[in-house]
Amino acid sequence: MTVSLKVLIVDNSRFFRNIEKQFLLKTPVEVIEAEDMVSALRLCRDEMPSLVYVAAESGKESGVEFCRKIKLDKQLCRIPVVLICDGNNTLEMDACRRSGADGILTKPIDRHKFLEIGRHHLPSIREPRRTCLFPIQFKDAGKSHTAKCLDVSTGGTFIETAEKPPVGRLLELSFMLPGQAVENIVCKGSVAWYNERPNPMKPNYPLGFGVRFVDLPHSVRTSLELFSKR
Repeated sequence: MTVSLKVLIVDNSRFFRNIEKQFLLKTPVEVIEAEDMVSALRLCRDEMPSLVYVAAESGKESGVEFCRKIKLDKQLCRIPVVLICDGNNTLEMDACRRSGADGILTKPIDRHKFLEIGRHHLPSIREPRRTCLFPIQFKDAGKSHTAKCLDVSTGGTFIETAEKPPVGRLLELSFMLPGQAVENIVCKGSVAWYNERPNPMKPNYPLGFGVRFVDLPHSVRTSLELFSKR
């Protein structure tokens, strides 16, 4: 039986909850909602979500205090909590950092940062990738390597190669999307996981590693979105 991965969104504004729900629309998770911290805490106990996004300030109640309660609770402390706050409010930012939150986002919420921080705690939060096969170059510690790209999305790519840079290593990537009359794409990506034997994460994939794109330029993101929709 398939167990549904649940993501809890907490905000007293239905408008912002709907925006965040749209961000997760194409991901394989079930979204549950709460408009206040009392309901959110009850849902955490009843549903045990895999991840929580919560507004730092939501009406009269504090998402910061909610986060502290979660992290002090022996049954709930393992649930990742991402606080969403006002980046221009220094006091609020400091409170979020001291709360024990697993991640912090600032308003206005960027869709790609929202999904990226979610993927960090819940790898299933990823949009569908387009299967493809084209050459890709990556530079690791000043040395260039040529490999093959097997799939790609706005979130990242899988590179077929025998090379094994450390997880977390930032690479410079260079490639050209098939069928698109654009200049060679140059961007950065972080090594996220390995596919290796005897226990590969993806048995139908060859040796290689997954890359999570980092700080994609707007033009590159647009090109990847168009390519993925074809």
